[in-house]
Amino acid sequence: TIRKIANHDYEFTPAMGRRAFVLGAIGLTAVGGGVALARKLYRAAAFSYDGTQYKGPMVQPITPNDLFYCVTKNVIDPKVNIDLWHLEIGGLVQNPATWRFQDLTGFKPTTQETTLMCISNDLDAGLISNAIWKGVPLRDLLDQAGVLSGAARVRLQGVDNYTDTVTLQKAMQPTTLLAYEMNGVPLPDRHGYPLRVIVPGYFGEKHVKWLTRIEVTDANAKGFYETQGWGPDFITPTRSRIDVPEYDSEFSLSELGAPIEVKGIAYGGDRGISRVEVSFDGGKSWRDTEIYYSGGDLAWSLWKTSWTPAAAGDYILVVRATDGEGDVQEWEEDR
Repeated sequence: TIRKIANHDYEFTPAMGRRAFVLGAIGLTAVGGGVALARKLYRAAAFSYDGTQYKGPMVQPITPNDLFYCVTKNVIDPKVNIDLWHLEIGGLVQNPATWRFQDLTGFKPTTQETTLMCISNDLDAGLISNAIWKGVPLRDLLDQAGVLSGAARVRLQGVDNYTDTVTLQKAMQPTTLLAYEMNGVPLPDRHGYPLRVIVPGYFGEKHVKWLTRIEVTDANAKGFYETQGWGPDFITPTRSRIDVPEYDSEFSLSELGAPIEVKGIAYGGDRGISRVEVSFDGGKSWRDTEIYYSGGDLAWSLWKTSWTPAAAGDYILVVRATDGEGDVQEWEEDR
């Protein structure tokens, strides 16, 4: 029998994907661990998602738009009329401004690959996806507006009145985008048409959709989830996951005929991934996998390896990643 074992002991994120494999004659079962704050809020409908989960053997380097995970606080999401839409910039700025969509397309565009991950992306939730975004660096608009002294945060507001904040330092990074294209086409409605924020290395709720207002504020500004007690750290930790073999797979050791393919993803926020290792003995020993796709520092990496069990019996498979700064994904015991 093949079993997956999931640990969810961390407040926001499980540290690593773990699967137990029993080789002989087999089927696959899911076993859950403890429940964390984010999972409780998820089930309590602090937000909802549309059922799209991107995981398993379907995973590609770039997630198709219709398979990209989608989370919202709304019962019904807005549908924006581009002829009426505008973007305001105000607050602690010298030159408040209002922009129409055609104004934004006059700025020099930036295209970048960036992964988004929900704060409630449990081990097998599939609430993580990767896309190529095109838009305008937020700092270009802030520079034109002229940020005043005393500014510390930027509040971002959508047409649906959802708000979130980022530090001014993060807002001024060249990779923080106001995106109007996703994988080569205009943003789909469900992903924030006509404009959404892309904040690499931060959990998904920071990537405000249907953006209509940018307000430069002092250090006390809070957004929708921050006022409910979420945070203060929204930086995505290093994550890795086993996608193949998937749930409900069946193996017979006597009939394998070839090594078992083991594949998955690894994500290091905006730090990139430098190494992915797999253990076949519950973490006692490790071996490197092949990173066969790397999307760069802002995106996930896809990895693979092959495994031939020495004999029938119980095996626990664990994956861990090392980010681009050399930090190894934590074990639960290390917290």
